[in-house]
Amino acid sequence: MGYLILACQCLLAGVFAVSAASKLPVPAFGRAGAFDDFAWSLRRLRLVPPQRAKAVAAVVVAAEAAAAVLLCLPSAAGPVAAAALLSVLSAGIAVSLARGDRVPCRCFGASEAPLGAAHLIRNGLLLAAAVTATAGRLAGPVHLGHPAGVTVALAGAALGLVLVLLFDDLTSLFARS
Repeated sequence: MGYLILACQCLLAGVFAVSAASKLPVPAFGRAGAFDDFAWSLRRLRLVPPQRAKAVAAVVVAAEAAAAVLLCLPSAAGPVAAAALLSVLSAGIAVSLARGDRVPCRCFGASEAPLGAAHLIRNGLLLAAAVTATAGRLAGPVHLGHPAGVTVALAGAALGLVLVLLFDDLTSLFARS
């Protein structure tokens, strides 16, 4: 069970770290204007007053970064934070879909793919990882006794991260076929 918890926490830490970095002008991930684009997408979602969109965007980016850091700690705080953040973000997507808004997903920076039901499925899978890690952390100490198991867990988390980052492209590819 310890290796599954490690994989879930590493996957989530990577997702939130990349998500936060992609919204900022960080040379490796983000781009100039990425934060403004994210704030603009929040305005279009009509979930917050337009004049507060930048402040809410800053809170979201800070929460993503904080969750990524907390997920690196051997406690339930990170998975709980990730579950809470994923729940709030999923609720925003659900409200957007219920209204019929076709706002581009800015989850990982510049994407033109509009939010859709597939994004709720993605977040649901990530939420399942957060719940799994939370349950494992609350059950007691995590034991990682074998380096090969750690390697497989980290490789699984890395593969999961790549799939999440390519999610819009993969859903677009399979939607066409």
